[in-house]
Amino acid sequence: GINAEYGADGITEKLQIISCTSLAATESCVREFLPQFQASSGKGCILFLYSVVLSRGVDVIRSDLDEPGSHLMANHGYCSQELVNLFLMGYAAQNVFNNDIDLDGKVLKGVREKRDIGFLTLYEYYKVFEVGSFLKNPSAGIWVICSESHYSVLFSNTGSSSDPNSVTELFYYDSLGNQDSLYHLTVEPNCGVISTDDGPPLELCIRSFWKEAKV
Repeated sequence: GINAEYGADGITEKLQIISCTSLAATESCVREFLPQFQASSGKGCILFLYSVVLSRGVDVIRSDLDEPGSHLMANHGYCSQELVNLFLMGYAAQNVFNNDIDLDGKVLKGVREKRDIGFLTLYEYYKVFEVGSFLKNPSAGIWVICSESHYSVLFSNTGSSSDPNSVTELFYYDSLGNQDSLYHLTVEPNCGVISTDDGPPLELCIRSFWKEAKV
């Protein structure tokens, strides 16, 4: 039955659920319905969220969480870190450090292995938490950027891991930035550039991996 707290939202009650049992079937399904996910006036973000949650399974996601009462949605409708990690890693760990940490029997779940897509955040500059190497140096050279109040994407043109001590060519896209084209950034690490509170937020994120970098 339907939960008494549920209210029709124009999306959930109209969902068509398609189950795929192989990678080939999944790729075929994604290609077929990709326009629904990409339409600028559509509900692609919500459809993607439903797809990820249903693929992982609600009960399994609950077991991923450090705290039973945790939520995938944070205040003001923002993504929680658990939801971001679910998108990036396929499981809803609360933390971004490498591996799990045992604190006197309380296990804090982290990132289990190096990922294709990584994560850099302005919160590291403010010492709220530190992102581990598994997410800082992803295999595909693509990073989700958490800066200010929303997410954007940074990627290299190599499609592979990056050397934090080498000059790196990066490209940046912010869907809320009204960009007509990608921003091209050249990152030169170890140039003695020290981040300050009034520095551009993106540069503060970049220097969490490429130390003291000139951007």
